[in-house]
Amino acid sequence: MNGNRGVPEVAFSTPMPRPYRAGVIVLGAVTTAAVVVPLAAENSIAMSVVLVILLGALFWAVLSMQTVVRLGVDEVRIRVAGVFSTTIPYSQITGVAPDRATGLREGMGLRLLSNRTTGYLVGGPSVRINTSGGTAVLVSSNMPQELSEAISRHV
Repeated sequence: MNGNRGVPEVAFSTPMPRPYRAGVIVLGAVTTAAVVVPLAAENSIAMSVVLVILLGALFWAVLSMQTVVRLGVDEVRIRVAGVFSTTIPYSQITGVAPDRATGLREGMGLRLLSNRTTGYLVGGPSVRINTSGGTAVLVSSNMPQELSEAISRHV
């Protein structure tokens, strides 16, 4: 429940697509090896272990990245990477539709894109939410049709 009017809140969560996660795992392993192996030869093992733990935590945070879209009574709340978020009142939404898939070109996390668009991205299919201010929000969704329809029902 969202606490406002006894109406259940609907949430859509989208993790990073599997191919991207595989790439991050490979990148993490290669980066960790490239940094830690030379340092281990020159420094203490304890320092190398600490570095492995820190790099592992960094790559785990990237692997865990997801978008969460919550449909409340009066607004859509979007969050990516557990850090960046925005709220869009339904009264400001002028259109919503599935959009193109995003990838490395657009990046992940909070992104400022062309045409006054802000992206909340983890890669893969997306939904474009146009607002009355002439701006748009592009949000990653592994269920773009369902999310678009759910938002449209509130507008």
